[in-house]
Amino acid sequence: MTWEEVNDAARAKRVVLIPVAAIEQHGRHLPVDMDNLAVTTLCEAAAAQRPDLLLTAPAIHYGFNEHNMDFPGTVTVQMETFLNYCADVADSFARQGFTRILFVNGHGSNAGLLNYAARKVTNKHAGRIACAASSWWDFAREAFDVRDSPIGGFAHACELETSVYLAIRPELVQTDKIEDDYAPDRTPWIVHDMGGGSGVVHFMEYWSQRSKHGVEGAPSLATAQKGRRFIEAAVKNIIGFAEFFKAMELPPRRDLTIQP
Repeated sequence: MTWEEVNDAARAKRVVLIPVAAIEQHGRHLPVDMDNLAVTTLCEAAAAQRPDLLLTAPAIHYGFNEHNMDFPGTVTVQMETFLNYCADVADSFARQGFTRILFVNGHGSNAGLLNYAARKVTNKHAGRIACAASSWWDFAREAFDVRDSPIGGFAHACELETSVYLAIRPELVQTDKIEDDYAPDRTPWIVHDMGGGSGVVHFMEYWSQRSKHGVEGAPSLATAQKGRRFIEAAVKNIIGFAEFFKAMELPPRRDLTIQP
């Protein structure tokens, strides 16, 4: 797009999607670009289906990943740097006239930081714009009825992620190296599963302390057919949320404090 075309998109109040992911190990069978491949594919597919509604930005490829640094190929960014960088990217769109901005996350450990980045941008603009954040797998939940693994099987380089990679770039999945591995059982307190299973406590040690070779979950149960179902559901619901988000009203602020 040229800058004039970007202006046209802002005038049309298109919702900006900012894909955010990470470069990190995904076991011995998946490439380190898993998170970027998934979230970029989904955002671009959604924008291609609804160019009147959506504009997808270039991806932010690196995320917070200190816990994976024992595995080669992982790149990490300090939390404060990552949060402020993402907020600056979204703020740039807000300063140019876009009023609805969505971070679409592809890496679990980015999630909390992106929530804060979205809030930071919304607060900076005094409630005149809305910046939000979500992870792509939350948009795909309606398709999780096809999963075959128990809770814990949708965690990392798992049934979910391997299925998605098989649907997008099957030639890069080293299927002969697939091996299931589950995290230590800490139920009900600490549970990691992108399919909705979660404990009441958030805790993350170094990944090499919880996984033999980087996997957490059941990649042996992955299929390209499942991956296509997950992708289709996520794209549909990104579009559905964007329709809601664009139409969502922001009433004016009311300052109820006593002024000096």
